[in-house]
Amino acid sequence: MTSISKVRGEVHRDVQRLLALVERRSPQTATEVEIALWAGMLRVGASMMTLFFAHQTARWPSGLLYEVAGVAHEVDGADVVKIGTKFGKVSVHQPMGRAVGQGRGRRDVPMSRALGLSGGFTLPLVTLVAKFCALMAFSPTRQTLRDLLGWAPAPRSVLRMVDAVGAEARGFLQQVAVPEGDTDVLLITVDGKGAPTISSAEHAKRSQPHRKGTGGLRQKKSGAPKKRRGPGKKSKNAKMAAVGVICTLKLDESGSPRPVNKRMYATFKSYRALFVWLKAEAVRRGYGTTKFKKVQFVADGADTLWALQQEFFPDAEVCLDWVHAVEKLWSCGKAINRGSRTKRQPLEVWVHEQKRRLRHGKLNEVLATLHTALDGTAVTGPGNKFRRKVLDATINHFTKNRARMRYQRLRQQGLVISSGLIEGTVRHLVGMRLDGPGMRWGKARAEAVLHLRCVLLNGLWSAFESYLARRDSLRLAPQPVPTVTHDAK
Repeated sequence: MTSISKVRGEVHRDVQRLLALVERRSPQTATEVEIALWAGMLRVGASMMTLFFAHQTARWPSGLLYEVAGVAHEVDGADVVKIGTKFGKVSVHQPMGRAVGQGRGRRDVPMSRALGLSGGFTLPLVTLVAKFCALMAFSPTRQTLRDLLGWAPAPRSVLRMVDAVGAEARGFLQQVAVPEGDTDVLLITVDGKGAPTISSAEHAKRSQPHRKGTGGLRQKKSGAPKKRRGPGKKSKNAKMAAVGVICTLKLDESGSPRPVNKRMYATFKSYRALFVWLKAEAVRRGYGTTKFKKVQFVADGADTLWALQQEFFPDAEVCLDWVHAVEKLWSCGKAINRGSRTKRQPLEVWVHEQKRRLRHGKLNEVLATLHTALDGTAVTGPGNKFRRKVLDATINHFTKNRARMRYQRLRQQGLVISSGLIEGTVRHLVGMRLDGPGMRWGKARAEAVLHLRCVLLNGLWSAFESYLARRDSLRLAPQPVPTVTHDAK
């Protein structure tokens, strides 16, 4: 058993070394002192944690009786284990117990449970690792931890931490207090972005044991050349993340609407699952009561989103994303103004005029212009089939979304007409972390990281850490969550 007095002496010696370092009279630079001081402070922290655990171990002497779920247990010794902390790994005499009368029964770890240790790590370390993994890839996370703390958990331990903390993130988001200071205009906007996932074929290939003596990479490639992808086949094998934002709108000094109390939510399950979540969050913020005078829903032209909007937010003011509509106009402009690659000005003039009409509520004039262009494009001729297809598709799209393109009225009501808010959210939430080069995600871990990023980018990480500490239920699984593959259609 570790002597408490011995450990306390080590703490005093470590502190004295730091004092001697900063009080040394010999020439030294601030850089040298700071580097040595940081390493010394980590040693002091490790010594203090060792002293803390020594005092806790003394509270669980052999023969002590205690209960677990109503079953009597008895401490029957202690094992020396390593506990990972922010200061490094420290040796601890871990009291072990068994159910009374079951000498060969499953061993229990009463002190770890009482102290809130998770799989041999302290909770602050686990949440720090999860936070870094929500910000960057797993390998840079471990390197950053080594640079900052002097050590890093093993790769499999990092995955176990992400799995455990990520599994708690959605439950936290669903119960965290709604933001204060909402205005009387509620905005809901939805979009999606794909993240590269591992296919069943690639997972099966990676799971095969490595064989020795089968030749190098060049020989393997020459013997089994990679098949060329056909039209429409993409290498990304993406799984779509459904992303939603709920906020309220407030007019700034220039009269433009600005978001207030923005909260983002996302899932890889389905758009329907996201809308169920968004509806619950909107209700928690006051949707369906007199709190909000106006409710607006903005999205691009995906039929799925508008069908779900009709089901979950039928009374909302709807708006087809302005940028989405303008992109359609550019496509039509290029079809109408031939040679626009070398003669840009006629194209820009045409698009500018159609944008002006749309912005002033003159959709009929835009449609009339497109109809005239379509009628004036011959059925046959070089490139005419494609031009007619673009014009016809845009006419049908604008006609179908006529009620969602009342941009002048929406602007007069102080509402937004573009989905720039959700576009930026999608890029930061999904693209910057889950859509990196060479990444191949399993669906379960991608969902965990996505929810962790929701907590982080919503500015709720400190509250999340307090939530985990209060629950005292975080347990790291013995192994990382198995890979769940996805085969894109």
